[in-house]
Amino acid sequence: LAAYSKYGQISHFEPGLFNANFHSSVYTNAPAGLTFPGDSAYACGYSFNCDRMKKFLPRIGLVWDPTGDGKMTIRAAYGMFADRETLFYYTNNSQDPPFGNSISQSSVNITNPWATYPGGNPIPGLAAAGPIGHAAHNITFPVGGSYANHVLQNFKPPYVNQWNVSIQRQVGSWLLTANYLGNNSIHLTTSYQSNPAVFLGTGPCTLNIVTNGAVVPTPQQTCSTVGNQNQRRQLYLQNPLQGQYYAGVAQVDDGGTGTYDGLYFSANKRLAHGVSILMNYTWSHCISDVYDVQTGSTSSTPGAREAFRSNCQGSDLRQLFNLNMVAQTPKFANHWLRLAASDWQVAPILQLKSAQFFTVTSGTDRALTTIANQTANLVGNPYPSSQSVNNWISSSGFALPALGTYGNLGYYNMKGPGVFQLNVAFSRTFALREKKTLQLRAEAFNLLNHLNPAPPASSLSAGNFGQITSDISGNNGLSSGDSRIVQVAMKFVF
Repeated sequence: LAAYSKYGQISHFEPGLFNANFHSSVYTNAPAGLTFPGDSAYACGYSFNCDRMKKFLPRIGLVWDPTGDGKMTIRAAYGMFADRETLFYYTNNSQDPPFGNSISQSSVNITNPWATYPGGNPIPGLAAAGPIGHAAHNITFPVGGSYANHVLQNFKPPYVNQWNVSIQRQVGSWLLTANYLGNNSIHLTTSYQSNPAVFLGTGPCTLNIVTNGAVVPTPQQTCSTVGNQNQRRQLYLQNPLQGQYYAGVAQVDDGGTGTYDGLYFSANKRLAHGVSILMNYTWSHCISDVYDVQTGSTSSTPGAREAFRSNCQGSDLRQLFNLNMVAQTPKFANHWLRLAASDWQVAPILQLKSAQFFTVTSGTDRALTTIANQTANLVGNPYPSSQSVNNWISSSGFALPALGTYGNLGYYNMKGPGVFQLNVAFSRTFALREKKTLQLRAEAFNLLNHLNPAPPASSLSAGNFGQITSDISGNNGLSSGDSRIVQVAMKFVF
């Protein structure tokens, strides 16, 4: 069942309806192509998508004890799991015009700020329209409105095929595990800009500009600039009088895919002779189209969903090792030795991570299409021979794409620093009397004061490109200070 809006605060843009000059009967001032719940062209009632009931999601699992003594198991499983598109599209769509109008004017005379705005002052029109409900409204729509557009009738919910095989074996007080986990994501939610600016070259040209409600051919000395992007958008070029009401239209794309493969080993020693240990190591790789991370910026280049396809954001970690241990001193027979040395506990936690991946961006709109977060061109070896926090990647390995083009890099494919973190707790519990104890505890985080840098500045337009300016916790000032945290506590238990 699709998510829905009780009050019908949903807008949906259809290119075919824009071409046919369709206008809503619910919001009578809406530009061509926009439909709303209550319009004959809006087919899904008050829902963001139409319901899709014919979904079959099987799961099957197998557990086998090959030796029959309960000390070894072999497991295998497969399942399909479904989801919805991200909540960003529901929340943002309900704030699109006319529900969340945002109108900005710049470089105006404050005595008459709406003098150049098409239709004049829109605020009296907003008040006259009354509260938004289910009836028709003549509310004002802004010029250059931004929209987040979902998929209506043919939306295909994302789903994951997941499978795993594992072997566990008990050896004395140890439990050894080897596990393979794989999955692939189908109809992964991504997005693209469906109303980008069209690159028309950098020479002179003439653009049709709407001025005082009329289309006026206007010469441009430089045809494609950041200043005339809205006038170069696809809908504006097609129909200036109607296209002027649209700026960015972020379109949900339900055609993304992704894959993950992980190999996991662990050794778990139950508490015996005062020692318990848990160790695990994971090797994994994740690759996908750019998942829509709800930032509001579109994720893919128009018409080229796989252009930025690369390592998965955040979840692609090639190697990870964890060690957790608790060791406790024995109860000594000697009275004084027992008082001084018994019941002490030391508990280290060690974590090792391989490279953190990051993206190198051009820092500017080189394609001149309004697409955000464009990548750079890789033209050489990006890693200097002697890496440091002041020179982790070299600018000589990259170049700005030519105007009107996108970079050749994907997302999250540059290697940043790894992580080494050792935390230790040292404690002792004293029995005061029955059901009353006193615990002394000292904890140290990052005991060795090892620097764990975050990825470097990675925008070619940044003056500190290639330099690492913070650690993984976000602290600045890498060359000074102590990143260890030590705390001492006393706890009574009754």
